Amino acid sequence: LRERSPEALSHAIRRSCEIKAKVVGHDERESGLRAILNFGHTFGHAIEAGMGYGQWLHGEAVGCGMVMAARLSMALGGVDQAFVDRLTRLVRAAGLPVVAPVLDEQDNVGRSLQLMHVDKKAEAGAIRFVVIDPPGNAVMRSAPDDVVANVIRLSCLGDDQRG
Repeated sequence: LRERSPEALSHAIRRSCEIKAKVVGHDERESGLRAILNFGHTFGHAIEAGMGYGQWLHGEAVGCGMVMAARLSMALGGVDQAFVDRLTRLVRAAGLPVVAPVLDEQDNVGRSLQLMHVDKKAEAGAIRFVVIDPPGNAVMRSAPDDVVANVIRLSCLGDDQRG
C-alpha cells in the first residue's frame, strides 16, 4: 500500500468499502456498532481545526487521533499498554503520524480541549469519544477533562520522551 501498488490500493479500497457498508447496514441509526467508524475522529478533528485544514490530511489527523483514542481507552480501563503499543505500531507502519502536533504554544491542552468541546459529537458540554472497551468493542463515552488533558500531553511528546 505504501508503494501505491494499483492492485493493493484497489483491494484495500474495495475491502474498506465492504466493511464500512456492512457496519452501516448493521447499525443504520448510529446506536452502537457504527461508532467504530469514528474511532480517532474527535482527536483528529481537533488536530485538523487547530492546525488549519489542509496542513495534515484527514487520514493523518485521524491516524494520530486513533493513537490518542487508544491511550484514552487505556486511561479509562478498556485496554492495556500492549494494545496501545500494537495500534501505535500499525499506524506508524501505515506511514501516519503517531505524535500529535502542538496546536498552541501557550496553552496546547486548553486549545485542544476547546476544539473538542465544539466537535459534533459533544453533548451538553461533554466531549464524547469512541473508545475501545474491551478490544473488539467500540463505545461512545465521555471522559473527564483532566484525563483527556493527560492524553494530549503524552501524545505531543516524541516517542523517546514517553518512556
